[in-house]
Order: sequence, then C-alpha cells, then structure tokens
Amino acid sequence: MHHDSTVRTCEAAMERGNCQLVTSPLAIMEAAGAIRKKITRSHRLRSGSEEERANVNADAGSATARMFMYIDTMAKRGDLRILELEGWSPDFVHPSAKVREHAGRAVYSKGGRFYRYRGVGPCDWLQFELVEYANASVICTTDAAFADIEGNDEDFGHIRIQMTNASLIGPRIGDE
Repeated sequence: MHHDSTVRTCEAAMERGNCQLVTSPLAIMEAAGAIRKKITRSHRLRSGSEEERANVNADAGSATARMFMYIDTMAKRGDLRILELEGWSPDFVHPSAKVREHAGRAVYSKGGRFYRYRGVGPCDWLQFELVEYANASVICTTDAAFADIEGNDEDFGHIRIQMTNASLIGPRIGDE
C-alpha cells in the first residue's frame, strides 16, 4: 500500500528530533487487517485449489509478519512507543456522535461502475480518542479522510494530520 512513504515520513520525523512516534494496539490491528486485505486482493483467482489458497494465506501472513517485525524493531530501538491502554476506557458514545456529525460521502470507484464510501470510519474516531489519551498533537496516516477533520471539528479539529505522501509538517507556533 503506501507503507514506503509511511516509513520515509516516520524516519524524517525522527531525524528532526522534535517528536516521539506513538502507536496503539488498535492502530497495529487495523494495519494488520489492511495488509492482509491488500495482499489477498492482489492475488488473482486462477484454479481455486487448496494449494493456491494456501499460497495466498502464506503471502498475507508473511507481509503481516514483516509489519510486526518492523514495529517491534522500532519499539526496541526506542523510536516508537506503543501505548499501554491499562485504565483507558473509551467513551463509545462520543465517537458514535462523530460518525453522525461527519457523515462522509459517496464517490465513484475506479472505473466508475460502483460507489464507495469516503470518510472517517467508526474505528478511526477511536484513533482520535487515543491521540487525546496520549496527549499527542499529530496523526500520521495514509487515510485522506482524516485531513477533513483538521480545523473542522470542535473536539478533534486541533489535531494536526500528517499525510504520509506529503511534506513533513512542522509544529504549530507555540506547540513545541
């Protein structure tokens, strides 16, 4: 997917030295699911045999394992902190209100034959809650829907959004 640009963005942020990279178990689970989905979809069904399906599962498992190894390596080096969520009890009412407030929109899919939903999803609102819990100021993401929230939400609009395919943003004046 967009992980080469994500790695470059994270490394550039670390080189600056003015930030701490933080992730959560929720973000790690979401990334693992996205990788599995992407790898599985990239295989074209040919024979439908058990062997073919086993190869697809092996490729998806291997790609996911590489992601976990990268995260573990960064955490062991001290470049990445994985939030410990002991005592954190998310308020599910607040994110569900955000799902209604920011409804997203229908867009054409590639080829224009189907509609797809574009917008911040229900689990994404928990990511905003986690950013607040971690007292972080920036979300680094490949999901362009997050950019619609910056400056446009009473509760989470103050959180900066760093797209991994964009230039590295600096801190807001007075945020250092």
